[in-house]
Amino acid sequence: MSMKIRKILKTFGFAFAFLLIILIAAFFYSRSWERSLLMDPLCQLDSQEKIMALTFDDGPSEARTPLLLDLLDSLQVKATFFMLGQNIEKHPDLARQVFEQGHLIGNHSWDHPRLVLKSPTFVKDQIDRTEKLILELGQKEVKYFRPPFSSKYIVLPLVLSSLHKVLVTGTYDPPSEYKTPYDGPKVAAEVIANAKPGSIVYLHDGKSSDPEAFVESVRLIITSLQSQGYRFVRLDEN
Repeated sequence: MSMKIRKILKTFGFAFAFLLIILIAAFFYSRSWERSLLMDPLCQLDSQEKIMALTFDDGPSEARTPLLLDLLDSLQVKATFFMLGQNIEKHPDLARQVFEQGHLIGNHSWDHPRLVLKSPTFVKDQIDRTEKLILELGQKEVKYFRPPFSSKYIVLPLVLSSLHKVLVTGTYDPPSEYKTPYDGPKVAAEVIANAKPGSIVYLHDGKSSDPEAFVESVRLIITSLQSQGYRFVRLDEN
């Protein structure tokens, strides 16, 4: 192998290693809910008042969403629902009920794929297909997008920026919500203990398990925090 070829390969190796380091650093930088490349995520409401946004992901579902809507209506609380396009397609009447009861609907992709390292065309298709169904429900615009798994590495911020969307993450995601069986009082206690002005809380109405326990956790969150002076708002009411 000639000296010239060795020099080219060495230069290429250094360039590749440098690029890899940059990509790895960017990945770890963007893992935080508070940070993303190219755009700042909405991870907390800009307010020192005792306000909180309850957000519900992955729905609508026949198990949890109707019970949740009844509860929110009875307590006169509005929330934000990040829906999957495939679930709107399965349950259009439920999705329409969410809108008609005054809640905000956000985009959570079509079928909940990890959007890391996906092509811009793939990401845009996930957004556009879901947005079309939300608009058909009667909502005039779909401004807010929450990525599945809160993964927002490189391509997604580029696409969202080009579409003039808001990238939404959150402030608190109760770990007990992912355990089975669902312990409603424990989930509620975690949210209440970590509540602060401007919190955006992750919850999930798209699951089919333990609907009564899930709704009980939401009831406890709302009533307990209301007694502490909190009020609950949609993301667009900030």
